[in-house]
Amino acid sequence: MSIAERRSAPAVVRDLGALRAQLGEADEAADLRPLGLGGVLLGAGVLARLAEVVIELRHTGGDVVVLADERAMAGADGEVKAGAVAALADAGLPVRRVTIGDQDAVTHADAETIGTAARAIDGAAVLVSVGSGTVADIGKTLSARAAGLPHVIVQTAASVNGFADDQSVLLVDGVKRTTQARWPDVLLIDTDVISRAPAELNRAGLGDLLASYTAPADWLLARLVGQDDRYSPAAVALIRAYVDPVLEGAVGIGEGDPAALENLAGALTLGGISMGVAGVTAPGSGMEHTVSHLIEMAERPGEVSALHGAKVGPLSVLGAMLWSRVRAVVRDGGLERLRFPDETTMRARVLAAFVALDPSGRMGEECWRDYARKLDRWHSAREGLEGVRAGWTAAELELDGVLAGPERLVDALRAAGAPCRLGQLGIPDTTVRWALANCHLMRDRFTVADLAFFLGVWEEEDVDRLLDEAAELGAGL
Repeated sequence: MSIAERRSAPAVVRDLGALRAQLGEADEAADLRPLGLGGVLLGAGVLARLAEVVIELRHTGGDVVVLADERAMAGADGEVKAGAVAALADAGLPVRRVTIGDQDAVTHADAETIGTAARAIDGAAVLVSVGSGTVADIGKTLSARAAGLPHVIVQTAASVNGFADDQSVLLVDGVKRTTQARWPDVLLIDTDVISRAPAELNRAGLGDLLASYTAPADWLLARLVGQDDRYSPAAVALIRAYVDPVLEGAVGIGEGDPAALENLAGALTLGGISMGVAGVTAPGSGMEHTVSHLIEMAERPGEVSALHGAKVGPLSVLGAMLWSRVRAVVRDGGLERLRFPDETTMRARVLAAFVALDPSGRMGEECWRDYARKLDRWHSAREGLEGVRAGWTAAELELDGVLAGPERLVDALRAAGAPCRLGQLGIPDTTVRWALANCHLMRDRFTVADLAFFLGVWEEEDVDRLLDEAAELGAGL
């Protein structure tokens, strides 16, 4: 029985025991991390089981803490967060709500917010995170730091894949960093709730899912050039197994169809599981996510941020287009002309890229710490790149198995009514161009943008050319 057998994504996530068995049969099973997600409840009305789940997890006499922001969310029986608190209280549980973020429900997963929340949940027996991906990331971090505090996530929209893994995206010196956290004990996804979520949230989930067509190629590339030996075909098969049917039902996502949204939520959950068992976000996070993070880092205080997945969708289109260009350059002998810039040159370039965002230099230094490791590996792998040149034909076949053409991604976004252009999200053209041109300088993750840079085809004029080509598809800016 393979991961990609003809069952729906929701059916697979409801049977994590069978999924564990399938992963255990993978060729690289010994290198995969255990699937630590305790359970998934996915379907209409499953929110009614919250108290039952919490009672099973509560082993001490402490309070049940509901962690949430200020944003009201509609459910079948009223506002979701207040309803969760009431349901727990009605079950005789001592419950209190801890609110994070500001009055406009803007929440940042930074050290200050996490420290304040950690003090507020002191003494909790169970933590219940209700809301967005950022709230879930904070909850996973708090659970890990509190020595494995039992943690239930109530997902309120099919907006990202990060609810289901054991990693959190946090702000470190203003830089988005993926950090180790803890698997949720239970992930609860009520389709009565997600079908009532604002349509743009679920459309953003489709955008996040489109990275499944570009990020695995970046991860495969990192293996080929000696940057990351953790590449897992099983993890990639898992994140990709149910994406095609979601795209086929993209119209229903925009219309709030419960069946389409359940499929989307199931596929996103499997994406999170894939990243968790791989021990790295690379199966679902490549160049497109790095550019999204840079756009978010460039936002001014108080500026309303576009949804993460809403950005990732159009950026996945650009990633697919850059992959087409890079493959053409390589076929034309580009690997014979690779660049190996020295540390002094690249450190100056990294610091210059971020000084406008943070004149203190802390952001630039944080990015350089990560980039320096990648640059060192690039130089160390120089001799081995001869093998990449010789084996590129075989690599092309593997890439064909994970990449999709940009036209297909644009068609899915249009069908769902999701934005295809970043300008539709209110992001300034200058910010998009800056983020694209400098995305390879942010972190220790080798993507197609790194290869494009080392091939000499990722300077500002190359970014402009890519955006001009994207405009012909109705995408890009």
